[in-house]
Amino acid sequence: MRRLFFIFLLAMLASPVFAAPVQDASIEKLLSLTDAKKLHDSVIADSDEIVDSTLKPMLMREKTTPEQTAFVDSFLTKYKKIIRDELSWEKMMPSYIRIYRETFTEKELNDLIAFYESPTGKMFVKKTPVILEKTSSVMQQKMVSILSRMNAMLEESMKQMPAKH
Repeated sequence: MRRLFFIFLLAMLASPVFAAPVQDASIEKLLSLTDAKKLHDSVIADSDEIVDSTLKPMLMREKTTPEQTAFVDSFLTKYKKIIRDELSWEKMMPSYIRIYRETFTEKELNDLIAFYESPTGKMFVKKTPVILEKTSSVMQQKMVSILSRMNAMLEESMKQMPAKH
């Protein structure tokens, strides 16, 4: 019985309930080591391209006047500014901190920090933008096909829509 009590006590001491609290400084260090801000900013920049390549064609008509083109361009500039403002690093940082705090223990963060401070971790961070750029290129190519198929489906569906009575 005594042995069972000690096993139970050891299990309780090893449980996450007693783990060191996650420190914001550890999260911020990890985000810094992984160039998270740089990656975040590149995603936001990509969103501009996505808006231009997807939303702009949807708003432009076949015979658009220069005034209409200027209006759409002005609208999209404001639209992209809202995205950049609302998803800025400064506004997103509290969410990142919360998400990392909910996801990792302090020990896990320290282990990740040690990895990203290592030569292999630094190499991984250095090559991550290349991987993301190549992945983004593949995704954009696929989106052209997807949007084409979706537009064809929409046109076909609109032909089949019941008329107003």
